[in-house]
Order: sequence, then structure tokens, then C-alpha cells
Amino acid sequence: MKIALIGPGIMPIPPDGWGAVESLIWDYALELTDLEHGGTIVNTPVWDDIIAHLNEDEFDFAHLHYDVFHPIMDRIANETKIPKLALSSHYPYIDQPHMHRRDGYDRTFDWIINNKKYYIFCISKKDMDCFKAAGADESKLLLSANGANHKRFTYHKEAVLPDRSVYLAQINERKKQWIYQEIDSIDYVGRIMGGTPFDPKKNYLGEWKDDYKREHLGDFANLVLLSDGENGTPLVVKEAMILGLGVVISKYAAHDLPELPYVTVIPDDKLEDIPYIEEKIQENREASLGRRDEIREFAIDNFSWEGLVKLYAENIEKMEIVNEN
Repeated sequence: MKIALIGPGIMPIPPDGWGAVESLIWDYALELTDLEHGGTIVNTPVWDDIIAHLNEDEFDFAHLHYDVFHPIMDRIANETKIPKLALSSHYPYIDQPHMHRRDGYDRTFDWIINNKKYYIFCISKKDMDCFKAAGADESKLLLSANGANHKRFTYHKEAVLPDRSVYLAQINERKKQWIYQEIDSIDYVGRIMGGTPFDPKKNYLGEWKDDYKREHLGDFANLVLLSDGENGTPLVVKEAMILGLGVVISKYAAHDLPELPYVTVIPDDKLEDIPYIEEKIQENREASLGRRDEIREFAIDNFSWEGLVKLYAENIEKMEIVNEN
């Protein structure tokens, strides 16, 4: 199959630093090529240019990874000959309707729920269940979880920094880093966005380039991510576990994870209880440091792209043709 992967056009693919959606699209393209499917990336915010790129080859499937662009789906159907089309949402608050109103996401969510023509590739079971509960056409919903590329990271059998945790994410209101800066054993990595009281003078390591992240994420004992919204298990959690790190996460980052001794989920009513969280981080370090091989094996078995992209290709195969042009 020849597959077109349509990105937001906001930053380069692959990204040099922050950019989870862009990283996922890049990994999809690499794995699809390895499986002898053509994975072509179209990454521009200009809709006319998207259509032009899609007409440069005879694609079998186009996958839009930016649901805000949903009106372009009709243009793709009408102005190209691509027979199968799908869209994925990477919005982190799909299961929290009050946030839709705050973020102006209502119109996009309503389009997904009322859509009867195009397939929706849900990146987590949580998102799929939410769409179903809101009345979406279940015949158009397919589960297509994202993975992580274990081949691109440097694995350390022992932590270089066994007494340190890393909080790796864009520093913003959703990720909540500033709340936990009084816990001295956490180092923070990520691009600082406006609107939070995060103190860059306290345990801040800056924004890592992608190659530096792949080399040094595994230095730490565990990962902390206590965000208030995610659409499934975030990429950084999967990457950390592939490197053998335990994780201390909010329930929003744990939707697709089973109960495991190296996965600590902080309940909502404890998310601002600093002594409790500090204790849980230390307990998780102690539980994880001797299990790095075990954690890595679990993560590769469940998150590696090889198996997930095979399922992705199978989903495409069983789709009905939506464009008869």
C-alpha cells in the first residue's frame, strides 16, 4: 500500500525536540517503509498544498493526524482519487467535555460524533469508548494505538542517576510541573510555555534535542508525569518504560496500562499532596531499579512499532472504500 500521513504543518517532521505527534508520524513512516508499505509524510498547514501533494502519487490511504483540519476530509474525497480516508484526534481532553468548551474543541468533537463517512482511528481505548458513549457511528471507529521506537534509544541496564527522577514534557498548565518543584529529587526537561509559575532556576535541565533524549532519558531511575489530561498512554511514558524506567503518573496517563509493580498511579485527590507524592516516587524508584530488564521487556512487547504497525495495516485493509473517484 501507498500511505499518506498528514501532519499539522506546525513544526518539522521529524522534530528536533518537542513534538509528540510529529514523532509518531515519523515513526509510522519508518515502520511502514520497513514493512514494504510506502509511508509518505505531507506536513503543511496550507490546504491547497495538501491536496496538491496528495495528487502527486496514487495513494491507497490518507491519514489525517490533525482533527482541527477535519473540513479538509471532504476536499480530499472530492479532489483526489484516494479510496480510503481516516482521521485521528490527539486532543488530550476528549473524555472531559468541560474542557471542550474551554478550548473551543466542541465543533471538532461534534464533527467526529456526527461523521458517517470517514473512519476515525482512535489512538486509545479511552478515546474510542468516549466517542461511542457520545453516539458516534461504531462502524467507523477503529482502534489504532501508537507505539514507541525502542531501536532509536540507548538502553542502560543500570541507572546512571539512581536517586533522580525526570519530568520530561512540554512545561505548561496541563503537565503541572510547577506544583512539584519543591521535590528536590525531580529534574525537569522540556520547552517552557507561558502561563505557569514554573521556576527555571530550580532543577531545570532545559529542552533536550531528540538525539540527546534518546541517549540520556535512560540515565534516570524513573519518570514522573502528573498531567490532568492525556489521550491514552503518552509517548514519553512508553519511551521511558522501553528504557527500563518505572513511571509515576496520573490516571490520565495510565489509561492503557495494567497494574504493575513499577507503575505508580497517583489518584486525583492526592495530586497536590506533596509528601505523599514524594514518598510514592521513592517507592517507585526502589521497585523499579532492579527490574529494568523486566520493564523494558514488557514495554517492547506492548509498545514496539513492529506489531502495532502490522495491526494498523490490517485496519486499513478491512476498511471500506469511501472515495469512488
